[in-house]
Amino acid sequence: MRTDMRFSLLALLLMPACTAFAAAPVIQGVVNGANYTPGFASATFITITGTNLAASTASWSVFTNGNLPTTLGGVTVTINNIPAYIAFVSATQINALAPDDPTTGMVPVQVTNSLGTSNSFAANKQAAAPALFAYSQRGGFYAVVQAPFTYQLVAPPGLFGKTPVTVQAAPGETLTLYGTGFGPVTPAQPTGQLVTSPAPTANPVTVTIGGVPATVTFAGLIGSGLYQVDATVPMVGSGDQLIAVSVAGTKAANQPYVPIQLLPSQMVSIATPTISGCLTGQVDYVTYQLGQVPFSIPVTASIGGTQLCSTCLVQPPTSAEFATRMEKSIQYKETVQACYDQTGTIYTLKVVHP
Repeated sequence: MRTDMRFSLLALLLMPACTAFAAAPVIQGVVNGANYTPGFASATFITITGTNLAASTASWSVFTNGNLPTTLGGVTVTINNIPAYIAFVSATQINALAPDDPTTGMVPVQVTNSLGTSNSFAANKQAAAPALFAYSQRGGFYAVVQAPFTYQLVAPPGLFGKTPVTVQAAPGETLTLYGTGFGPVTPAQPTGQLVTSPAPTANPVTVTIGGVPATVTFAGLIGSGLYQVDATVPMVGSGDQLIAVSVAGTKAANQPYVPIQLLPSQMVSIATPTISGCLTGQVDYVTYQLGQVPFSIPVTASIGGTQLCSTCLVQPPTSAEFATRMEKSIQYKETVQACYDQTGTIYTLKVVHP
């Protein structure tokens, strides 16, 4: 073999495959970024999946003059030929914020990077496409929910392992839900700019929990593509309850759950026990005893320096809620009120707000 031929063959073998055979990006799917179902609206986070979408992984972090980036890691996205705002890129996934555009129906989505421009993928754009964010654990079964005042995550015990500590919700509490795709707000907020103050949705938002209407005290945009809904839990039973959200009649495609635990007073079905006493103050200690149930049962507690329930063992089903509320109060140094009947069993326990 001639020397020049050997060197030509060696050069060909050593040539990086990505340089010789690099392919343009390919879009395989476009879905709502919260529930991963088709359908999105302006100011909605979308997730684009495919191949060769980006050469590296990057997330938005720099905002010039409060403007969201339309280019990230050398990648741009257009929706109906309008630049979208890119939050994350990788070889197989892009998270982007849909730009303001009154057009509805099937619109083209395209990705452009150093390798070229992708196929034109038709996606369904709507006036509103509400979707609630859900925890990734258990396949998105539970909605991302925060408890009032303490902002603890509302989820079943152990959903995230040992930490963070979670709580369950109770009827009468106002929970905070998070979503995307809830449509325009008042006053109008340009999607391409960082949100500096909350703006309520222009269209009414309704919520049901366990099939029962919940009172919505606030629904609006609080961050780029991020909407907050505050809803008061109606009187529903203990257990996992379905959350259904609608915006001007458009229902969210996903309906995740929230765990509910009735307060002891809400478990009374026949008659309210005669009050033996109530104590109000800051919980400063709780002692426990293992019972016949798979959690520790509080035996005694001290509220504001006064020992509570010193001679009784708080029995199920009140024990789980009692332990949760006491731990929550101790951790956040809240004031609680505990009332107990003549047997010493606590039947009402609530956080007292100023």
